[in-house]
Amino acid sequence: MKSWKNIFKKEAHLSDDELLNYLKNEVDAAEQYELEEKIAASDFHMDALEGLSAFKDKSKLASTTSLLNQQLKKQISKSTAKRRKRKLDNQQWIVMVTLAVLLLSILGYFLIHFNR
Repeated sequence: MKSWKNIFKKEAHLSDDELLNYLKNEVDAAEQYELEEKIAASDFHMDALEGLSAFKDKSKLASTTSLLNQQLKKQISKSTAKRRKRKLDNQQWIVMVTLAVLLLSILGYFLIHFNR
């Protein structure tokens, strides 16, 4: 982001295929210029290009990126499931504590009221 005032600006989206074709030099000059403009406009795309260009074997890029995407989706789904489970357990705990405090309050009221 170039300016903190413009944080919600829509950036041009670069697909995986476009990025991989750019790395393999399988694009024509006009398309290369357009892709370089998109990459230069986004720090995220610059980092992605830097990381992908560090690969020695360019033929395995597509399979490696799809494997990483699958692992990321699996990890995200696991953390989401844990969060849902944790949320339900916490709600039951809060209900039990609330009921205990309510019962103790009622018991205290009756003890004070009838002992006069």
